[in-house]
Amino acid sequence: MRRRARARAVDRSWKSSRTLGTSALAAAVLCAVASGWAKVETWRQEGPTGFARAHREGVTLSEEGRVRLAHPVVPTRPITAERVWDLARTDSGAIWAATGDSGKVFKLEPRADASWTPALETHDSQVLALAHTRDEHVLAGTGPGGLIFDLADPKTPGVRIAPSVKYIWDLAVDRGGDVYAATGPEGQLWKRSHSDGRWSLLYDSKMSHLLCVAVAPDGAIIAGSDREGLIYRITAAGSATIVFDAPQSEVRSLVWGGDGALYAGTAAEAGPAARTSPFLSFEPSAGATLVGARVAASGRVVRASYVPEQQTRPQPGARSNVPGGSAAPRPASPGENAVYRFAADLVPREVFRVKGMIHAMAWCQDRLLVGVAPDGSIHEIRNEGADVTLAVKLDSAQILALLAEPDGNVVIGTGDSASVRRLSARYESSARLVSEVKDARLKSRFGGVRWDAVTPPGTSISVQCRSGPVSEPDETWSPWSAAQTDPAHAAASTPAGRYFQYRAILATGDPRQTPELRSISLAYRTINLAPEIARLDIPDLTAGDGAARQVRLSVRWDASDPNEDDLSYALKVRKDGWPDWIALGSEPTQEKSYSWDTTPFPSGKYRLKLIASDRRSNSPEETLARERESVPFVVDHDPPAVTATVRDGKASILIKDQLVRIASADYSLDGATWTPIFPDDRLFDALEERVTLDLKGLKPGVHVLMVRAVDAAGNTGSGDVLVESRP
Repeated sequence: MRRRARARAVDRSWKSSRTLGTSALAAAVLCAVASGWAKVETWRQEGPTGFARAHREGVTLSEEGRVRLAHPVVPTRPITAERVWDLARTDSGAIWAATGDSGKVFKLEPRADASWTPALETHDSQVLALAHTRDEHVLAGTGPGGLIFDLADPKTPGVRIAPSVKYIWDLAVDRGGDVYAATGPEGQLWKRSHSDGRWSLLYDSKMSHLLCVAVAPDGAIIAGSDREGLIYRITAAGSATIVFDAPQSEVRSLVWGGDGALYAGTAAEAGPAARTSPFLSFEPSAGATLVGARVAASGRVVRASYVPEQQTRPQPGARSNVPGGSAAPRPASPGENAVYRFAADLVPREVFRVKGMIHAMAWCQDRLLVGVAPDGSIHEIRNEGADVTLAVKLDSAQILALLAEPDGNVVIGTGDSASVRRLSARYESSARLVSEVKDARLKSRFGGVRWDAVTPPGTSISVQCRSGPVSEPDETWSPWSAAQTDPAHAAASTPAGRYFQYRAILATGDPRQTPELRSISLAYRTINLAPEIARLDIPDLTAGDGAARQVRLSVRWDASDPNEDDLSYALKVRKDGWPDWIALGSEPTQEKSYSWDTTPFPSGKYRLKLIASDRRSNSPEETLARERESVPFVVDHDPPAVTATVRDGKASILIKDQLVRIASADYSLDGATWTPIFPDDRLFDALEERVTLDLKGLKPGVHVLMVRAVDAAGNTGSGDVLVESRP
């Protein structure tokens, strides 16, 4: 809460940023601002950490912290299977799904009322791969029988490529109609010629399995392996070079992007044994979750790896912050997988990393979609890896297959249990982001909410606010304010409170466009509270030892302000009997101590008053102060009185002080050395002390006895007496 000038400066700053027009700014006035501003706080949310704790309904959050409308997910009809391994689309718009564990292929006609119908039933347990060759021709590859079926005639027996081939992991078709099959368990790449329909071995790798295959624009074949996580580039003549040796043990998916780059996704399983074989099987521990599924030689699905339940959610943000990813592949921790991008120079750049397995990828319009198991998340990668967004999170689903359709929709195949859904190309028409609850620590007045956004034509962002006295919104909170979109006409208000929350509503009238929220900030100030004085300490002169005269008193205090305002202090003093207080010092101080010269003040009993004020941070009408009086204390400039009488060879000495105790005394006889003396009760602890001094044995004659005494304030008094000694 600074002065009015500061409030005007802040307002000018905001108006200036609006005039510059570098971003779309909007404001909602939340309350009438009092005439004097105290220290203004700003709650600003931006970047992935700023919005990470917000509740998101129908919006996505990129790794750069950009909030956009999400694409809705629309389910298709139920499909009777355990998992969908692959998807294909024919020219008519029909969708084909390769499934397990019953070894079937299902077909969905392009009609709104269509249901999934069996298109192929095999003796194998798994149909692992599909490829659309031409027209309505779709090929399907199985395991563990290693058969390939032409679905144009489902009654035609499957073709066995070779006795050694047990698994058709992936199929790809080049422009000429030749078909390529990535197989196992001998890591071979087979080719079917379009001209004669015969299969021939194109490349025999040293790996156990080639898990994925893709055709490059120049006609070369790209294949990914298990064990060492190798990516091969294989020519039409069958010669191969290793393009990449991934830190992960499996390259599971390959996709050519519309940007001309190759994308490779890995699916290494958690656990040290996963490097050597994709067919390991062991019993899961309690509370474990399936990460990846593989097909054993028996044809049954073995659950190759499990991770503890608390590790199943991928953790975003492990990616390099360099736009386009990192060109230096990092070692992979157990269970971590990545997407690598290969441009024309074939230099791999890691553009995405996740705690999970990447079984499926698809290029759709201007972005790469990456499906992650086991948490059912799909991530969007744009701008050569510079922009990564969690597009959708499906409950209880492993993403095993993705298929991009010409209209921009993406078909999703899942496992455990199987489902096929569509990720729509259009954006949600309306969605909202509800912030976490802001704790202002004290009851506060809320100023302007402002945000930085991009709103293409037909899109909008509006903001609503509410406040309350408790941390969990309930019936004690204010209702949401009216939605505000125009900062020039913001008229909403919300009551003062300790807690605050906003919600941003993103909307579009054009399903191809989305607004983008980049940051949002709230200006607020706590309602002014009076300073607090914890202590006020003044030296106790009665506790002194009299070694030095106490004419300056060091006054100390401890004070603070709940609003963290800057404080100033004033001291006043009053002596017993005075009608009012008088000031100490001419100006307030910001120090928490004061050295008081008591010389001009008469001896007596006093009290001090400390006044702590927050005037330095507040306008006059909002300034608050707190006062505290000290305990009574003494100022003593007067020396103790000393009287002495002599009788029968003894001196009786009386020492008296009006305000503080006697601290010490001594005597000198005839100017000789001063000698300490002590009270009859052996303790200097009172305002009045009596001392008896034995003077017997003096030489005959008249002697001078001088006595001096010091009080606890360091004041010295003295007295004398003549002593007559007779022979």
